[in-house]
Amino acid sequence: MPPAPHTTAPGFGVAIYLVSASLFAFELFSEITGIHLINISWQAHELIELAAFLGFFVGGVLIWRAHRQLSNRNQEVERHLRAAQGELFAMLEAQFDRWHLSKAERDVALLTVKGLSVAEIAGLRETSPGTIKSQNNAIYLKAGVKSRTQLLGHLIDELLVMETVLPSQDPKSQSEEQAPSEHPS
Repeated sequence: MPPAPHTTAPGFGVAIYLVSASLFAFELFSEITGIHLINISWQAHELIELAAFLGFFVGGVLIWRAHRQLSNRNQEVERHLRAAQGELFAMLEAQFDRWHLSKAERDVALLTVKGLSVAEIAGLRETSPGTIKSQNNAIYLKAGVKSRTQLLGHLIDELLVMETVLPSQDPKSQSEEQAPSEHPS
């Protein structure tokens, strides 16, 4: 993932906004009350108003830019999260295939891994808790574990330690390399 967006822009934009708001409030107070805390010429008065306007504009642009960067970053993180969720689901499906789980057992195993209780799974599947317990026992037997905790641990181990077969370790490629050449001599 790329680095986080530069965070000085929003802080600088907010600082400019605060200074501009202070200048604007000072000028507004002077105009409404007629009390001038500082006796300044009309040119200085106009320059202060111009500076406040420019500060609001520049601060707004910086804050908008920072918001856009954070929004883009959020979309990227969400895209990576969806990809990771897809990979996790594919890994679970592959493991369920290796265990030869039925469709019902797959559903129960997935809900069990998600942390739902037997009663919650039974409610979702519109069946009795006894049926879910029976399906969980079949899943545990096929997975070679004894409990929900061990099932989850086994799946996490699979996720963290995915075995990759390197070409030099592939038994098929080794047997092809060792096979005698059939070239006529």
